Amino acid sequence: MNDTFSFEIFFDGAKKAANKAMEDHARGEYDEFALHAGVAIERLAKAALFKMNPLYIASGKVQVVTEQKKFTIHTITMSEALRRLAQLGIGKVTPSLQLLIELRNGTVHASGGDEAKAHIPTLAKAISAMLEHLEISEHAFWERWMSVINVAVNEQSSEIERDVQLRIKQARHSLDARLKGLPLPKKIRMPEKSGFSFFFQDVNPDTDQDVVSVSGNTGCPACNRQALVKAEPDATSPEATMVAVALSCPWCQLQLSSAEEIRAAGVDLEEVLEIAAHAIYGTSAEEPEDDEIQAG
Repeated sequence: MNDTFSFEIFFDGAKKAANKAMEDHARGEYDEFALHAGVAIERLAKAALFKMNPLYIASGKVQVVTEQKKFTIHTITMSEALRRLAQLGIGKVTPSLQLLIELRNGTVHASGGDEAKAHIPTLAKAISAMLEHLEISEHAFWERWMSVINVAVNEQSSEIERDVQLRIKQARHSLDARLKGLPLPKKIRMPEKSGFSFFFQDVNPDTDQDVVSVSGNTGCPACNRQALVKAEPDATSPEATMVAVALSCPWCQLQLSSAEEIRAAGVDLEEVLEIAAHAIYGTSAEEPEDDEIQAG
């Protein structure tokens, strides 16, 4: 067997691949996510087996190099490593994990595509079972991604809530990574006034491109900066009210594409929508003293 193998090499390789997988997922590169997630699971599985007995990761294939008088023993595949762990009572190959394995293998030759998008919980649960056996904390493995993992495996939330909260945390991580080490002024890192800019579309030709900015509110649910909101008439209400149907942040790149996703993000726009609508259409609304409104 290659004498450079060690528990540390496998474990560190697993952490590195898992970090890449989470970054891939945050960028929407789900085929790459499947590939790196598979690598992370395979290397951690081999780390666990190697720690018990180095021979546990050896396959039956032996390569002999006559001139150098050396023998090379090849390691087992990811599927075999997980099967051996399962036989030892460490984790199990669930249907979702088997699918992730297949997606990982498929990305080498083709593309896993968006099928892998929902498999962060699959990755997290497979990793968790092996870390428990190794008596290593999940925080020590995931580090800065731990909060994202907690959201992904939260079975108490609905699917849309998990998805939105996951994207919020990913957007926050991505922005922090982009700003890290940059000599930006404090007011650029976090503007003193956050809030929302509302785009009222499909109302009438005269107000099609009008924009209203409402400052003094929380702002983007990921980074608290000024977010852009598209609003349109609420077809479910007999009154002349507006509903937010999309939210995007030019800072952290968070994108919410429906009223349901905006609600799942915990963004309450009802009051500021009334203020913004009043600024353009003259509808009745009481303006909070702390808010500032600019219409263009």
